[in-house]
Amino acid sequence: MAGFLDRLGRGWTLTKTSFKIIREEKQLLVLPVLSGITLVMVVMSFIGGMFGLMAWGNVWSAGGNAVAAFVFVLGFLFYLVTYFIGIYFNAALVHCATIKLQGGKPTLGEGFRAANQALGKLFAWAAVAATVGMIISAIQSRGGIIGRIVGTIAGVAWSIAIFFAVPVILYEKLSPFAAVRRSVEIMRRTWGEAMGGTLGMGIIFALLALAGLVPLIAGILLGVSTGNIWILVALVIITVVYWMALAIFYSAAQGVLLAALYRYAVTGTVSPGFNAAVYNNPWSAAATWQAPPPYRPSY
Repeated sequence: MAGFLDRLGRGWTLTKTSFKIIREEKQLLVLPVLSGITLVMVVMSFIGGMFGLMAWGNVWSAGGNAVAAFVFVLGFLFYLVTYFIGIYFNAALVHCATIKLQGGKPTLGEGFRAANQALGKLFAWAAVAATVGMIISAIQSRGGIIGRIVGTIAGVAWSIAIFFAVPVILYEKLSPFAAVRRSVEIMRRTWGEAMGGTLGMGIIFALLALAGLVPLIAGILLGVSTGNIWILVALVIITVVYWMALAIFYSAAQGVLLAALYRYAVTGTVSPGFNAAVYNNPWSAAATWQAPPPYRPSY
């Protein structure tokens, strides 16, 4: 229990620090919003295209194998585009956050320019991430209980391995597979710091998300007891808006934390506003922080 409360305290400290930075640089919230809008447009385009093909009918008359191949290709393209959008805007966010952590005054233009300069490598990384994502999804959906277990473990391991992939590609200009190796190397150096920060912040946002259930449950109870459906509709809308706003803040806060952790990992520098103590190992409440040795490239 003490360990959980310790991680909760670190998470709250990191969340407050990230929110302070976001409050000072509100344009950091614009990037998750733009990413979300772009993703919605892409999803609607794919849905519209599917309905158009269904109405056309010629594709489905080609036979089972052809249809399966077409659906696979379309699914991969969907994965690729959505992954790329998320990675691209995340790269812009990380760069803007890095400028702020270094004492500068970032602009959205600087974030987009940095992402555009690494556009080819970011797209290649999106292709790798989409491929691995589809493989893990296939294992989970077709392997029964064992497949779900193996797929879940593989998904967690992959997420940990690629934790620093975006800033590595952005600042060290590495290819996708070299970026994975470099990300793993950084993670080995700063396992406790990276996981402690993200787990702590994740706990805080999970609790905030659960708080959104209060108006939803109140709406259901009031709607049933009064027979007024509009009370339920209003409180459902409030809940959805709250969760959307929370998702935007969480995405921005994650970008700030990732920028701070990467800067710490490769230079040993704790960014202004962040306390080194909150980077302690998440598995041990008694762990103490030690500065890592400066990074020296091995390639």
